Amino acid sequence: MCQLGWGEEGEAWRWRLFAWEEEMVGELMLLLHNVTLQVNKDDRWLWTFETSHAFSVRSVYNFLTVQPPIATSVVVSSLWHMDVLLKVVLFTWRLFWDRLPTKDNLFRRGVIDYNFMECVVGCGSVESSAHLLLHCNCFGSVWHFIYRWLCISAVVPLYVQDHFIQFSYSGGTAKVRQSILQAI
Repeated sequence: MCQLGWGEEGEAWRWRLFAWEEEMVGELMLLLHNVTLQVNKDDRWLWTFETSHAFSVRSVYNFLTVQPPIATSVVVSSLWHMDVLLKVVLFTWRLFWDRLPTKDNLFRRGVIDYNFMECVVGCGSVESSAHLLLHCNCFGSVWHFIYRWLCISAVVPLYVQDHFIQFSYSGGTAKVRQSILQAI
């Protein structure tokens, strides 16, 4: 790879890279530096999530749905080392431990009846932390605008902790991640 492309005679990048993308390309180059291609060996597909090493949609589905969420304690412990407002850290801590007064939590504690668990917007879903902040058509759509504003292409994960990790690491370097979290 040279400057902005895959070699002097190869394909060039179609757009100018951001600084964090250039850093990622450099890291990729370091990873690929020690890779040696074997000319006399045929290429083959290898899917490590099946014992037969054959790809199947079921194995992808199982991989994506069966994996347990990342340990909340690991994610929460990283919160206390960030330079953000204390009220943001406390809200996030309550969010990660599912301690916000959402309707599903109020129902679990016997405060409200089952009939009143619907989302405040009236979308028909049960009001939970993950629903309100990530999946609700009204409130969750804010993330789509933020992603578009930051030029990030991402799928909103199922769990809030996964979203925190995905969003905080989408900025590239630690310095960029820190400034993104401070901006929020």
